[in-house]
Amino acid sequence: SDFWKRYDRLADIHDKKLTMNLNGNLDVLLIFAALFSAINTTFISITMPNLSPNPSDETNNLLRLLVMRADNNTLTPTDLLPPFSADSNSILVNCLLYASLSCSLLAAVGAMMAKEWLQSFDRTGQTGPLEEQALLRQRKLNGVQDWHLEAVIKFLP
Repeated sequence: SDFWKRYDRLADIHDKKLTMNLNGNLDVLLIFAALFSAINTTFISITMPNLSPNPSDETNNLLRLLVMRADNNTLTPTDLLPPFSADSNSILVNCLLYASLSCSLLAAVGAMMAKEWLQSFDRTGQTGPLEEQALLRQRKLNGVQDWHLEAVIKFLP
């Protein structure tokens, strides 16, 4: 019985240290992911209009067409309204911005999943004999080690 009490105390110290360290890393990651996503979204909203035609240009072309029709000019509407095509640099920049936003959100989802994993690893509220608690704790720790939770969390950013 003394063995299991001592084991429980040492395992509890180890587990608290592990979860506090990893939870702290995940909290910082979530804050930076949120800030980066907000800034990235702002850039996307600024560059998004470059991917569509300017409405005032289209209005001016239509007015020009009306004036020419009034003068009985024989130009067709296709002569006045050139097809719109976005600048290749604008397309590239928006692709990169959306890719970085996707990566940031993916890291945030991964961090939340890792926090849930750490929450399930916590032994708060466990009842029963110390020996059974120790076996359950060891099974959870083996799962954390088998799935390389620490490496996954370090890979997230």
